[in-house]
Amino acid sequence: MSLAGLHEVVGAAYPDMAAATGFAIALGSRLVMRETRSLVWVTQRSGVHDLGPLYGPGLAMMGLDPARVLIVSAKDDREALWVTEEALRTPDLCGVVSELEGSRAYDLKASRRLQLAAERFERPALLLAGHAGSAASAPSAALTRFRIASAASSPNSSPNPSVVSAPGRARFAVTLDRVRGGSSSQFILEWNHAAHCFSVASPFFRREDGTAGRDAAKRDRPPARPQEHASVSRLAVSA
Repeated sequence: MSLAGLHEVVGAAYPDMAAATGFAIALGSRLVMRETRSLVWVTQRSGVHDLGPLYGPGLAMMGLDPARVLIVSAKDDREALWVTEEALRTPDLCGVVSELEGSRAYDLKASRRLQLAAERFERPALLLAGHAGSAASAPSAALTRFRIASAASSPNSSPNPSVVSAPGRARFAVTLDRVRGGSSSQFILEWNHAAHCFSVASPFFRREDGTAGRDAAKRDRPPARPQEHASVSRLAVSA
């Protein structure tokens, strides 16, 4: 599967939208590190999902250089979708991240337009398309859909006693709900902001009977490795 295309990032629930945004920032960081071109981030004036505007020092802490991000403020979902498509058509950009509020403006037709534009101009579009149960559950032409839930950070391994109780690296509970030509899988990803890469902290998968298996020692077959999915291995998971 080509990286160029439409990829959706949704929160598992409304409270997980902050985690979904953090995951999109990490993916954006990987896009920027692959080449010298800039990333476009389409936000909205109303402050999507009550998360507030992007914060430069926060982007830097997640590994995304604010100087490499062009922020465009749209008035609503319809304008955000138009800006996203125009950004995909614009040379000298490595990709686009777009935040949506979850209105009916984003439907199968709109997703198809973005997918075709991303394929034609050979760059990825990451769409923060709400949360499960909202417009994120609507039919879509996207290549992939990542459903993100919050996860406890890794233990802090700092030798400094004063920060040993501080949070470690950020982790995300990821469900790959949609992947063209592949199957759904689940895993915990840990983000290394200094190396600009993910690692699999705890792989797990959904069995055919619908139950989630998390204990690798008790599995009756090998877990579905994220590396099997091109969009995951090339965009998210380090080799």
